[in-house]
Amino acid sequence: MAALSLYIVTFNCGLTLIDTDAFASQLFSGLNSSKLPDVLVLSLQEIAPIPLSLIGGSFLVPYFERFYHAVQKGSRKAANATDNAPIYTPIAARNLGVTGIMVFAKDPSCIEDIETGGVGVGIWEMGNKGAVGVRFTYHQGPASTELTFVAAHLAAMEGELQRRNEDWKNIVRGLVFSSSSSKRKTEDTSLSGEERPLLSISPRNASIYKPTSHLFVAGDLNYRTSILSPSPTDHIDVFPQPHHTPDSSNHFSSLFESDQLNQERAAGRTLHGLTEAEITFPPTYKYNSEEPFLTPDNELKKWPWAKHRWPSWCDRILYLPLPVWVTRSQPSLAITTHKYTALPLFPTSDHRAVTLELSVPIVSIPAPVEEEGDDPRMKPPFEINVDWKRKRERARQLELVVGFALYFTSTKEGGAVAVAVLVGVVGAYFAIRAMVEM
Repeated sequence: MAALSLYIVTFNCGLTLIDTDAFASQLFSGLNSSKLPDVLVLSLQEIAPIPLSLIGGSFLVPYFERFYHAVQKGSRKAANATDNAPIYTPIAARNLGVTGIMVFAKDPSCIEDIETGGVGVGIWEMGNKGAVGVRFTYHQGPASTELTFVAAHLAAMEGELQRRNEDWKNIVRGLVFSSSSSKRKTEDTSLSGEERPLLSISPRNASIYKPTSHLFVAGDLNYRTSILSPSPTDHIDVFPQPHHTPDSSNHFSSLFESDQLNQERAAGRTLHGLTEAEITFPPTYKYNSEEPFLTPDNELKKWPWAKHRWPSWCDRILYLPLPVWVTRSQPSLAITTHKYTALPLFPTSDHRAVTLELSVPIVSIPAPVEEEGDDPRMKPPFEINVDWKRKRERARQLELVVGFALYFTSTKEGGAVAVAVLVGVVGAYFAIRAMVEM
């Protein structure tokens, strides 16, 4: 059975431009093999300053471009390429507020039927928190498989556990996929994205939990290892360090007992049906910006934890296993994880990037003929909000208003534009007045 090699990276960018060379140097170090994957997916949070992210469009081009160049540099280095020909072709790049997703493929002709969607779950349902998704079909010869990728950013702070669960619920209810592919033959594509009404597609097929699709969720999910903030001495007495051995109560593995995400998944309150590979790396948040950067854990003498936040695995990648109606007839089929790890600390973020390398069987998932247990593909934990389109349109208007207001009042570039406009208006007023009085 042919398999798709897939590499997913999630990274909180810290609201700033990445260092392209630094990111490129580490990007593919999370691979277990020397072979570059067929498809690369980047889940990005806090991709740019909030004003620019809320406005979107051309304001984000420089931020996406740096990732594009990092992917090309990193892949050429990993492949020991002797020329500058790009190895990966960008398939999709989209944001919803500060959350972005980029998809790259070695062979873009293998990808068809691209669909996208997004939802804000921040204040007034804007995109200061939220999720953005890409769905497509991957073909290899006569075989094909459908894949759904969701990049997410949930509520922060230790005590906001219930808010994170609520954010996930709103993502399931409000992230609705609709076609933007010219290759789709069976549906009207004269309208794309959110312009297509939900009634033109099956609500079940528009959900992130589509019965015939794989699902991968990656992002800064922000689940912590405590409901309370640390005490003033916890960073000295409790926080893990590289010298702590696995049998020490200070070893980072001891924090698993209080990991909110695992607790809430087990209780059926979030990330329903999704599974995660074994975590063997230290927490990915929150770090101070201290050297040495780009250094593997086995070469570090100290992890520079921020004193006011519990070290936590905020950055995660999860996926749905193959459904039982596929494995019942083909028990040898499975999604195989090869490596799940965290990249070294970059100088531009207080998070560490997390990567997942896996193989996905290139096999179509048929729609089941009957109900199949509790698989969320058939029994989604939450139904799509029928008012999703109006909510997103209203939130988008607010994003533009708030984004431009912040841009003109809180950024140097926006302030300069505002001053220039004001000077122009005042100058025009006096010029017109002078002409009238002549």
